[in-house]
Amino acid sequence: MQEWDNPMYQFRDTIKSSDYDSWIPTSAMIYGGTMIEKIIPGYQTLFVEGREMLSLDLESEKKSVGVHISAQRLPERSLTVHYKLIEQNSVEFQRSFKKLMRILYKQEDVEIHFNDELDTFYYGRYSVAEKVPGNTDSVVSSFTITCADPRKYSKTFETTGEISEYLPYDSVPDSISFTATKDSSVKVTNGMQTISISNAALKKGDRVEMLIREGKILINGENKTRILDLTSPFKSFTVKTGDVVKSDNGTPLIRYRGVWL
Repeated sequence: MQEWDNPMYQFRDTIKSSDYDSWIPTSAMIYGGTMIEKIIPGYQTLFVEGREMLSLDLESEKKSVGVHISAQRLPERSLTVHYKLIEQNSVEFQRSFKKLMRILYKQEDVEIHFNDELDTFYYGRYSVAEKVPGNTDSVVSSFTITCADPRKYSKTFETTGEISEYLPYDSVPDSISFTATKDSSVKVTNGMQTISISNAALKKGDRVEMLIREGKILINGENKTRILDLTSPFKSFTVKTGDVVKSDNGTPLIRYRGVWL
């Protein structure tokens, strides 16, 4: 496609070229690795609601003046995708909706990101659709994706010690892995919290994977979570910018992501 600048008019050649298939909106969604516009030519994202600020759920008790807030929580996030779908006839129209449902229906959360924010990831699944008239071959409508975890995540970073990336909030690492350098117990610390295995000595060469988010410890690929010391703050172990994660039995590889609200 070619464009010419003119002080009075802007001309755009409407003939498709080999490197131009369709106009992809800036807010187009990549859902479980699939961009819908590339599968259904008549589909186009118009805009998406719910990507910006989150409202909090507050628990409060009335006082003589105002309220006492006793607790707060982050509720689920709802992403509402507004779209248009245009087809040549009602047969193609119905066929496109079958394709759309095939793309959207999942039995577990999938990774979601958007064309104008490719380095930010959500996790959720399709939940609700607005009703569509049955006597048309074009429509403007919407559907909703529910993110049980309302947070946004950055891409995954890796480090062998210092957490150098900017993290706006404390983050639970995806994993901490290392190869034991001696027959001994192990302590992994961020300077404030310590994960330890002291009741079962590791063997030199053992490959240890602490899957923090999943709450598992794998040793040479086998689930050995039970050997973790009960006092270890496993699922609550976090890192922040400037932390240095150390191990006394092997060099740790920390995989972590930034978290946004």
